[in-house]
Amino acid sequence: MASVSAFAISGLKIWFWSNDHAPPHFHVKRRGKWEIKVAFLEDASQMIEVVFGKPTAKVVKEIYELAAQHRLELLKQWQQIQENE
Repeated sequence: MASVSAFAISGLKIWFWSNDHAPPHFHVKRRGKWEIKVAFLEDASQMIEVVFGKPTAKVVKEIYELAAQHRLELLKQWQQIQENE
């Protein structure tokens, strides 16, 4: 597991799994409340997948905006992690 280095959001855990599958994505979790997967190269309608729970619309919007803003950094980190696997 590697923490996302492009950005952080207070109170949330944001990470990549080192042996994860395509498409490139990261995970975001509010412990005990919810978890989502963020396929950061996808468009808005397909970027967020809820794993469990129900994040607020406000936090989903913030995550979407940060992921869209940092796509290149996220992709670079994803590729580095996959190459080291």
